[in-house]
Amino acid sequence: MEQIVYPQQLKRVTRALWIGGALTVVIIVVTAWWLSERHRRELRYDGAVSGDVLVSSDGRTLTTSARWTPCHEVRPQLQAQESANTVMLVLKGGEADLRHQCKSTDEQVSTTLAAPLGARRLVDTSTGATITPIDSSQLADPRYLPAGYKQTEEIDDEPDTPPGERCLASPYFRAESPAWTRFYRKGRTRLSLAIAQVAKGTPDDAHGAAATIGGHPAHLQERSSNRCLKWSNGTYTFAVFTQDTQLTTDQLLQIAQQLDTPVR
Repeated sequence: MEQIVYPQQLKRVTRALWIGGALTVVIIVVTAWWLSERHRRELRYDGAVSGDVLVSSDGRTLTTSARWTPCHEVRPQLQAQESANTVMLVLKGGEADLRHQCKSTDEQVSTTLAAPLGARRLVDTSTGATITPIDSSQLADPRYLPAGYKQTEEIDDEPDTPPGERCLASPYFRAESPAWTRFYRKGRTRLSLAIAQVAKGTPDDAHGAAATIGGHPAHLQERSSNRCLKWSNGTYTFAVFTQDTQLTTDQLLQIAQQLDTPVR
């Protein structure tokens, strides 16, 4: 016997099919978006730790500088793999979205070890190179800073120095001697002040106006856009750098004079 389908039943069946199809499309679209977002968030590649590394006073926190583009990439992650004799470091980066244009930024990234670094060898996973870190307990602390200056981990512009006359060691490329630079801003202005420290006893470019810091000979280099004061205590070379035209030379000298420098 042939079953009769009434218009009302047909209408309900059609509506159910339409709703089911619409829900299927929505689920497919949402799933595709979620997988795409998850893929973009989790896509990571191993990068070299090319800059200097700072080890905390307790030996457990390692910090380095990384450059990235926020609208293109997820924030880099510093990761460590530990063994009894070595700590392997890798800088994990990842692409996210290349459709937008934005300015790159420079930040300090850190990782915490399960046990203090101690005498273990610190190694860049990507290159196999040994990294000699600088100990934060040996960093000079400023006991004087002009009003408004605060330390920052973000560096959105590099110091303006002529080629061959670099005041500060680049935080992104390790040299033979371990180094570390602390950066300071005044409000929302561009990089205002930097205090650098290199584990070497003699400055590379000892020229400029003569001065004395803590009984040690110093040299003040003054240019139209910046000033740099350098000196050494025989173990470390220090540099106080400023691009702030409102910071006086006397204040620059006072910052240097009141650096609580380590004694060995």
